[in-house]
Amino acid sequence: MPIEVLHGSLEERILRYLLEAYPVTTAMLARDLRIPRPRLDRQLKALALRGIVELEDLTDKTFVRLLRQDFSFFGYKDSQRKRFKQSGGNRKTSKDVEGPMFG
Repeated sequence: MPIEVLHGSLEERILRYLLEAYPVTTAMLARDLRIPRPRLDRQLKALALRGIVELEDLTDKTFVRLLRQDFSFFGYKDSQRKRFKQSGGNRKTSKDVEGPMFG
């Protein structure tokens, strides 16, 4: 059964990076994804608890290894989300409103 990952989340960004690059250290992930190190460490620990990644601590580096590759990304893409926000219709302004004073 595939693991469901929300599209556009930090989890998705990490997993897509790990699918493309190997070997990867936590320092490389933080630098390339521009994520603060404590936030990245929390997310990696959560992924490790779910059995998705494995953290290998060496003396000077921590390597991240992807254990599973069966992901299902779901949710709206950013381009779709923007389109839905913009399709609210035309709002009437005070210039468009006709009333007794504008006769």
